[in-house]
Amino acid sequence: MFNKEQTYPEVKQRILDVARDLFIKNGYKSTSIRDIATASETNVAMVNYYFRSKYNLFEIIFEEAFLHLQEKIFTTLMSDLPFFELVETAIHSYYEMLLKYPQIPVFILNEINQNPEHLSARVRKIDPYGVFMRMSERIREEEKKGTIKETPPVDFLLNVLSLCVFPFIFRILGMNVANVSQEEYTQMIKDHEKYVVQFVINALKK
Repeated sequence: MFNKEQTYPEVKQRILDVARDLFIKNGYKSTSIRDIATASETNVAMVNYYFRSKYNLFEIIFEEAFLHLQEKIFTTLMSDLPFFELVETAIHSYYEMLLKYPQIPVFILNEINQNPEHLSARVRKIDPYGVFMRMSERIREEEKKGTIKETPPVDFLLNVLSLCVFPFIFRILGMNVANVSQEEYTQMIKDHEKYVVQFVINALKK
């Protein structure tokens, strides 16, 4: 249980680290505050003292993932990388983030249904319109060079997002239908990333 020699920030961080691991392993719904307390060697009262609820605890983890998304993917999309390298790097960043936080897509779907205003406000903070405009410029530049076919930017971004996110939304059902372990399904997703990169690039090329 709680060691009095440890500082409260250390205990709070341990609870957060344990919760992240349990959410990834068991999912949000299947993880209880008691599970988190037991695994972090604290107690339910202490978890509630620091984080108030399981939802608030997951929101912190979600924000962590969102900052990672902003840093990795948005920075890539706003960069001056060669276009096809930019596409490959952005797709890899999505997979890298979602492999680290596989519960995020399902959590976003729940937020869309239950609290869309809150989620919209968070998304607007990272200036998605600015990223979209920059990507539109890059696509138009490549069209003029003749390196890619005419490509509507909205369709391009929606296609990439769908190809990257759906395997994670489908994760639990996919594991059950295919009768594979979490580790096996994770490896399938890692292998699938290479296919997605090639699929997207081939779809862009003339």
